[in-house]
Amino acid sequence: MIHLFRKNQRVLMLLIAALTIIAFVFLYNTEQLDDLANVQNPVIYGKALTQVAIDRHVKNYQLTMSLGQYDLLRKLGGMAQEREAALSEFVWNLIVLQHQSRELGVEPTDDQVTDRIKNLPLFKSGDQFDPRKYSAFVSEQLTPRGFTERQLEEVMRDAIRLESLSAIVEAPAAMSEEELKATSKIFQPVTAEVLKFNKDAKTANAPVAPEEIAAIFENNKAVFNTTETRAINYVAFDLPEGSKLEGKDKTEALQKLANAASGITDSIAQGSVSLETAAKNAGLKIEKLAAFDRTGSQEKNSDPKATLVAQSLAPAAFLLAGQGKSSDVVQSGDAFYVFEITEVNPARPLTLDEARPQIEARLRSQKSDQLFTQSTTSALNSIRSALLSGKTLNEAAAAQGATLENLTGVVPAAEDSTPEQQLITASTLLLKEGEISNIAQAPWGAFAVRLTARGPADPKAFGERETEIRTNMIRNKRDLLFAEWLRTSREAAKITMPGNTQG
Repeated sequence: MIHLFRKNQRVLMLLIAALTIIAFVFLYNTEQLDDLANVQNPVIYGKALTQVAIDRHVKNYQLTMSLGQYDLLRKLGGMAQEREAALSEFVWNLIVLQHQSRELGVEPTDDQVTDRIKNLPLFKSGDQFDPRKYSAFVSEQLTPRGFTERQLEEVMRDAIRLESLSAIVEAPAAMSEEELKATSKIFQPVTAEVLKFNKDAKTANAPVAPEEIAAIFENNKAVFNTTETRAINYVAFDLPEGSKLEGKDKTEALQKLANAASGITDSIAQGSVSLETAAKNAGLKIEKLAAFDRTGSQEKNSDPKATLVAQSLAPAAFLLAGQGKSSDVVQSGDAFYVFEITEVNPARPLTLDEARPQIEARLRSQKSDQLFTQSTTSALNSIRSALLSGKTLNEAAAAQGATLENLTGVVPAAEDSTPEQQLITASTLLLKEGEISNIAQAPWGAFAVRLTARGPADPKAFGERETEIRTNMIRNKRDLLFAEWLRTSREAAKITMPGNTQG
């Protein structure tokens, strides 16, 4: 792997862009690495995946996120809400992507990688690539955190691999005129009757037996742990409150703050002194921050400023080895911080009594949802039967404790529709006039809707958004084609772990 933009110079100052501040939350977070490190002897394409290889792919995930390569993350499953699942999916899918790229002979060239890096907004001044921004990024953002130019280049290669393979796999995606015409329903005004079911106290307070709580605890002990917390002392360097500096003046002021913060870290490094001593020698005030977790949450804190500082410094705080360790300069917005770990409270297993409230709340919520779904489904079936026997919808709804509301002339795709109207009209798209939908969940509980009439679509509104609709539908088809290709490619990769097959 070549170094595409290495400069034979050392960047000694902290470069500050007044309009662009790079936030690297994911670069500080090693919890994901710990989770994947628990996997022993995984195999893909018949070869064992070493821990070194896993570490490399985890770093690629973190750097991909930080470089804003969201299409790569999205298509390879790295945007899942569950962080550990997102990381795992991304790593396996990335290996599959790289393997298939080699097999199909669509590996990116060095020139393509160079052009991709030069075109990243992160490294541009105006419309031109700025070598100074690139050099500062490497020396000040990557190197201190164990990243290299090689990894940056590899992320760009992966992004190009994805584009090349997507172009091949998604080529069949097309849209017929019949499909386009069918979408006109979202522009047809809907008149309907809405059956609303509100959650009641009976379903909200589902009983939970002590034996159920104990069983869940015994079968899932590894899940129930306290959260590790850390406390810090810190020194803040920020602009005066209410500062209205802009442009060059603001840049120069921020540079002075950065230099002052760097002076503290230099004093600590050169003199082997504590943050408290370094701050005292510089005439600076030490602030204390009570224990917080990896997200910056604190058990007891009503100070908005302390909450903001904790959330800003938590990722960097959990990167340090432990108590007594000091940080590098950490930038958050227009402020700079240097801190020292003063307290570490390791995670530990919860006792049954400690875990009981959490388990009970989760069980009660699950049971309540199940009871509510069962009761509303039963009520809707009774309403359907009552209608067949000659009852009006109003009479049938009242007998089942449901309320009946009218919806008149609401266009599903209208920009002025309320979220509730959009939710309800979406349930009518597959209905014929006179039909009643199945139960659908809603913020207030649940609902079903009977379509009374569907008016003609507004040709002008449909015409104005035809291009947008066509583009979105083709994009969705492409995503489905890629997802199916990735699924079959993963099956061919035969991903296995002890006692489990990922596929």
